[in-house]
Amino acid sequence: MQTPYLFPLGARLGEDNVVLRARSRRHRVDNYAGPLSIKTVLKGEVAWIVGGRRLVVDPSSFLIIAAGELYSMNIDSEQPVETCCAFFAAGFVESIARDMTSPVQSALDEPYRMPAGLPYLSAMHSVQDRSLAGHVRDLAPRCKGELAPSGFEEDFLVLGENLLQFYERVRREAAQLPVAKESTRQELYRRLLTGRDYLHAHSSGGVSLLSVAREACLSPYHFHRGFAHAFGRTPHAYLTAVRLEGARRQLESGASVLEACLAAGFSSTSAFTRLFRSHFGEPPSAVRRKFARSGKNAEAESCTLTS
Repeated sequence: MQTPYLFPLGARLGEDNVVLRARSRRHRVDNYAGPLSIKTVLKGEVAWIVGGRRLVVDPSSFLIIAAGELYSMNIDSEQPVETCCAFFAAGFVESIARDMTSPVQSALDEPYRMPAGLPYLSAMHSVQDRSLAGHVRDLAPRCKGELAPSGFEEDFLVLGENLLQFYERVRREAAQLPVAKESTRQELYRRLLTGRDYLHAHSSGGVSLLSVAREACLSPYHFHRGFAHAFGRTPHAYLTAVRLEGARRQLESGASVLEACLAAGFSSTSAFTRLFRSHFGEPPSAVRRKFARSGKNAEAESCTLTS
């Protein structure tokens, strides 16, 4: 494993806001209870084990792990896997939440008042909300030169605010569920998240409604109905979108249309092409051609620079 890049240098997890970027073929973490963190993957995929669930994160998704939640991960890959994770200091995001919901006078009277806790759910999410995952991924390269540590502190303030806005969206998703009792709604939403995580983890294989509902400990009817209410699309439509995002990554990495189709779990290239065009507004062959052109341009530029 290459030495991971940690910023700020000498920072301690849980006590400071920290960015950790690492690239490795082999790496293992066993039952670590860390601070509130956002996990992103820049290259390859990583399976984090949280609460007995195997959460597979790739460049199309990200993972939020609550403070104190035990997790494990084991990278064992032929190709290097690259991750970038943001770790928040204890109470940092809670302090932002406190200040966002209280008048300025309160901050003047008690600037160091204790923040209330936030009941974060450890769960995986799609990068459709690119501002949160994208911000984490941008932090490491911009901080690597240590040119603007004050800017780094501001980055974490913005990142914390973005996380709270994202968390509010999660609460609104849960509120969409047609359940009167709050405790029942929270439990149903937690089980729907478990099912959604299962869809991500098994996106390239065969997934039936029965199997994902069983994983969520719900009947197929209640899982399908609750999923559509909470996430705005059916489990099948969500899984298709995950597979198409995976296929696009394959194409951008140099795979042929057939290779991308099969790797993403599609069996028919014609159906795959139709769905891909509908989702992205262009056929997979166009993405493949753009990759080929950009790859040739990069090669030519490299030759020019080294000649």
